[in-house]
Parts: sequence; structure tokens; C-alpha cells
Amino acid sequence: MSSAAVSSDAVPSIPVPSERFRSFLETTLGQRALSLVIDYFHATLEGAHNLPRQGGALVVSNHALFALDTAVLAALVVRDVGRYPRLLADRNLWKIPGFRQMIAAVGALPGEPRAAESLLRSGELVFVYPGGVDDSLKLSDQRYVLQWKQRAGFAKVALQARVPIVPVVGLGIDDMYSVVGHEHWLGRRVFGGPRYDLPVAFGAFGSILPRRAPQHYVVLPPIAPEGDPQSAQAVERLRQRTYDALEAELRHARGA
Repeated sequence: MSSAAVSSDAVPSIPVPSERFRSFLETTLGQRALSLVIDYFHATLEGAHNLPRQGGALVVSNHALFALDTAVLAALVVRDVGRYPRLLADRNLWKIPGFRQMIAAVGALPGEPRAAESLLRSGELVFVYPGGVDDSLKLSDQRYVLQWKQRAGFAKVALQARVPIVPVVGLGIDDMYSVVGHEHWLGRRVFGGPRYDLPVAFGAFGSILPRRAPQHYVVLPPIAPEGDPQSAQAVERLRQRTYDALEAELRHARGA
């Protein structure tokens, strides 16, 4: 699902993941479903020891088209780390009938700062993508280029909750599709702005199905929250440290 940077509007109700969903993942069939997602993309997780086995932490990553990377990374974390991540998603996804029921079942919530802080303080592992739809819907000539602009809400939330940020680099995720352009009507009509222009994208055999591009996720060392969350300088330092950690790895991917 397409996740967005943390915003500053009112707090939504915080959904709880469906117990039926979690129970399903613990069954043999659920484990096979996780393996199917992972095996389709030959996905691997490096540095899993950097993810805490308990307690709150904010996982920050780059993002790919249709947010398929979120599903793959979450499946890896459930299988290899044994934790069920909570996902911050773009609030406009709740406008899509059927889809909102699905994301509610997995306990996703709109990217609201106080709700995210509450999850972190309660010891949850929370995924956030500061680039949001800008990162997810970028063209292929921008592959592995972070689209964060100056968004720093995630850093402030980590400082307020006093939890570490764990940068995770997704490699191979921008190779699932060739994104050659955007349409300029449907996305902005449904979601309210040009940043939601839907992609013109080609996957496997020129179809909408994603290519089986091998995906490799690198979990980098945690970054400790240091400073006053009300200090713009402290927030910017944490944002920049997180950005630099991801950028150092993504630079190699762009070169490749």
C-alpha cells in the first residue's frame, strides 16, 4: 500500500489489526502465502539483527510503484523477525472502496503524527515512507532517487516517542515496472491533486503484472533519537542523518 509522510492534521481512530488476519498468518496456509510473496520476487532481508525484537521503532525506507515493496518487506519482517509491522498509509487510500477494508484488516492507518507516536510509545514497529506517493509514482528515470523534498515529520515523531529510526534500503524495487509517464485526469479527479497522476507503467511482458525483479532489503543500523522534538535543528539533524544513510546505499543502485 502506498504510504505517506506523517502529516499534522487531526488524529484518526487507531485501527487494530484483525485477529483473524494475524491468526491466518500463523497457519500453514498463511506461512505459504508469505513465502509466495517473498519467493515471487526472490526477496531477501540483510541486517535483520538491526530490527529490534521488541519495543517501538520507526522503519523508514524508499518506496516503489503500487507499494508492492511494502507487502514484500512486511512479509520478510514477519517471517524473519517475528514481528507484525504497522503501516502508515496515504489517507486518500481510504477513499477506494474495498481497498480500505483490506488495509484496515492489516491495521494500517493514515499517516497522522499523534497516532504514529501512540503506536511507537506502545511498542509497535511502524513503517513510514517520507516520499509517499511522490516516491511511489516517480518515473523510471528517477529510479532510486528519494523524493522526500524537505519532509521531516517522521523525524519529529521519532524524537517525541523517543524511539530509534531504522533505515531500510529497498533494492530491486524500482525494477518491477518501467514507468514512462503519467495520465493527468483520473488520479487528480479521484484523489484531488496532480501529485496523484496515475502512472503509465509496463511490467512483465508489457502487462500490469510486476516483473520478478529480485528484491533485496538492507536494514541499516538504528539511528538514536537525540535532541528536543520542539527544536527545528534537532529534527532536521535526524531527518538528514536518515536521508544520508539511505542515499549512500541508493547511490550504488543508481550506478548499477
